[in-house]
Amino acid sequence: MKKENVKNKTKASGLFWIAAGFTAIFSVWAVVNPSSLTNTLWDLVYKFHGTFNWFTIVLPLVFLVICFYLAFSKYGKIKLGPKDEKPEFSTFSWIGMLFTAGIGVGLVNFGVAEPMVHYLSSPLGLAGGYEKAEAAKNALMLSLFNWGLPAWTIYTLSGLVIGYFTYHRGAKFLPGTPIEEGFKDKKWGKTVGQITNIAAASAAALTMAASIGMGVFQVKNGVQAITGKQFPGLTSSLVILFILFVVYTVPAILPVKKGMKVLGDLNVVIAIGLLLFVFSFGPTRYFMETILTTLGTTVTKLIPQSFNTYVFQDKGWFNDWPLTTLIWWISWTPFMGVFIARISKGRTLRQFITASILIPTAFLVFWFCVFGGFGLLNDIAGDGAIAKYVTENPNDVYLSFIMVLQSLPLFAITGPIFVILIVVFLATGATSAAISLSMMTSDGAENAPIPRTIIWSIIMVTISFANVVTGTLSGVKAVAVFLGVPYVFFVILQVTGLIRQLRNDYRKGLL
Repeated sequence: MKKENVKNKTKASGLFWIAAGFTAIFSVWAVVNPSSLTNTLWDLVYKFHGTFNWFTIVLPLVFLVICFYLAFSKYGKIKLGPKDEKPEFSTFSWIGMLFTAGIGVGLVNFGVAEPMVHYLSSPLGLAGGYEKAEAAKNALMLSLFNWGLPAWTIYTLSGLVIGYFTYHRGAKFLPGTPIEEGFKDKKWGKTVGQITNIAAASAAALTMAASIGMGVFQVKNGVQAITGKQFPGLTSSLVILFILFVVYTVPAILPVKKGMKVLGDLNVVIAIGLLLFVFSFGPTRYFMETILTTLGTTVTKLIPQSFNTYVFQDKGWFNDWPLTTLIWWISWTPFMGVFIARISKGRTLRQFITASILIPTAFLVFWFCVFGGFGLLNDIAGDGAIAKYVTENPNDVYLSFIMVLQSLPLFAITGPIFVILIVVFLATGATSAAISLSMMTSDGAENAPIPRTIIWSIIMVTISFANVVTGTLSGVKAVAVFLGVPYVFFVILQVTGLIRQLRNDYRKGLL
C-alpha cells in the first residue's frame, strides 16, 4: 500500500511539473514578445480554419446527435454512480454551478457586444446587404448558434465522458481517462491519454488566465462608469486583480458545498435579478416578441448554420467568430469536463444531458434577447450610440453592456450590481478551473488537495498579472485557442472511448 501511494504521488507531481512548465513557456513568450506569439499562433489557427472549417462547424451538431441518442436510448437510465446514489446537489445549485462555470464573465462581456458585431459585420447582417430588421434577427440567431446548443453540447459531452468512467467504472478524474480506459486494447491508448492530460492542464490554466485578465478591464470599465472618474495607470488594475484572486481562491479551497455552490447560487440570483430589471424597465413587449422569434431560430437554424461554410464569401467574420468561438469552447472543456463530472454524481445520463444542454441554452436566449436585443433596438429605433461605439472600438466592445444599463433608470444601483456580477462570474469560473487543475495534477483525486489548488490559483493570477502589466491579452488568448485545436481530436477520442465502453459494458450485462 505504501509503495502504491508513493507511485501515485510521483505521477501526480510529474503531470503537475510538465503542465506547469508547458504553461510557463507560453506565458513567458506572451509577455516577452506578445506580437510574435500572437502572429505565429493565430496564423496556425487560421490555417487550420482554412483547411478544416467544414469539420469544425459541423462537429457540435454531430455531438448533439450523440448526446440525445445516449439520453433517449437504452443507456439513458444509467446513473453516474451506484444505482441508489442520490445527487450531491439540488438541481438549482447544480445548474447554477454548471452554467456560471461554463459561461463565466463572457456572458457580460458579449451579452450586448456579440449580437451588435454580427448585426454590423456578418454576412447575414448589414455588411451582407440585409435590412436592419432582418439583420437584427440574424444577429441574435448567430449569437445563440455560438453560445447555445453547440457550446453546451460540447460542455455536456466533455463532462459525461469523464463522469461515466469515474463514477461508473471507478477511474480517475482526468481528461485522458476516457481515452486510456476506452482504448485499453490499443497500444497507443495510454500514451495519448497522458498527452491529453498535459494539454488539458495547460489549456485550462491559460484559457482561464485570459478570462481573468479580460475581467480586470471589464471591472475597471464598470467602476469608471459608476463613479464618473478615470483610473489610469496600473495601480487600479492590480488592486482589482488582487481582489479577484482572493475572491476565487477562498471558495476554491473550501469544500464544494460551501465554496463553489455558494458562488454558483449567488451568480444565478444576481444574473436573473439584473435580467428581470432590464426586462421590466425596458421595452417588455419587444423583448417578448424577440425571445419567441429567437427561440424558434435557435432550433430551426441550427442545422442550416451547422452546414454553412460561407464558401463563396469572405472568410474573415466566419474565422473570427463561429469557428474561433467553437474552438474556444473546446479549450474550456479540459477543466469544465472534470468539474462537471465532479458535481454530477447521482444524475442519470438522460437527466444530465437534457438539463445541462437545454436549461442553459434557454436562459441564454432570454439573456441575449434582452441585453443584445436592447442594443439592436437602439440602432433601429434609437440614437444608434451603442452600434457607433462598437464600430469605433472593435477591440474594446465590452462597455456596450454598461451603455444598456446607463440607458435605464437606477444606474446608481444597477451599476454596482453589474460590477459585483462580473466579479462573481469571474470567481466562479476561476474557482472551477483551480479545483479542476488541482484534481487533474493530483492523479485525478475526487477532492482537490488544498495546497495544489492554491498553487494553480497563483499560477493563473501570475499569468494574468503579466498580461495586465504589458497591457495585452492577445498572446494568452492566442495560446488558449491554439491549444484548443489539437484538443478537438482528443475530445473525439474521448467520445469514441465512451461509446466503446458503453457497448462493452452493456454486452457484458454491467449496465
